[in-house]
Amino acid sequence: MKSEKSMFATKWITYTAVMTALVVATNFIPAIPTPMGRIYWVDGVVLIAAFLLDPLAAFIAGGVGSFLYDVIMAPHMMFPSLIIHGLQGAVVSALLHFILPERFKKWEWIKALICAIVGAVIVVLGYFTYRCITNGLPVGIQNIPRNIIQEIIGISIAMVICYATTFKKQLEKNNLLPDFRRLKQNNA
Repeated sequence: MKSEKSMFATKWITYTAVMTALVVATNFIPAIPTPMGRIYWVDGVVLIAAFLLDPLAAFIAGGVGSFLYDVIMAPHMMFPSLIIHGLQGAVVSALLHFILPERFKKWEWIKALICAIVGAVIVVLGYFTYRCITNGLPVGIQNIPRNIIQEIIGISIAMVICYATTFKKQLEKNNLLPDFRRLKQNNA
């Protein structure tokens, strides 16, 4: 018979691996071409990982998933993607599950939206900073609108999947997600 701790570890590893694989796979969905550059779908999956998992798992899913895609398709973007999307996932998850008050469980979707917007700011500023350093200020500024549109699409996808459907509630109901209340108590 497995202990609850080992079952949590198995779930954690499994969910982290699945979400990381989904981030990699989502990167391969054809990007939306715009005059400003291509818009990718991956931010939605990074946010789903952040909404469902703890900060470390969300960092791994977002950062390592993006890193693995870039190893194949854009090696010059590996490390910026690791840091930017990893931070996006970790910060959104930490804010949602550990920092913002729990008393608004009925309005969790509003907390999730606020957290996702903070994550969007991280991505927009992260890629702006990277582009300014590598290509200069004009290129950094030129990429801001594309990144904002990409974040709006990602937030919309994640909010619909996790909060406009019963997906997240069904996972919680069937005890398939971490119990963040218990994690807080163990860390205190």
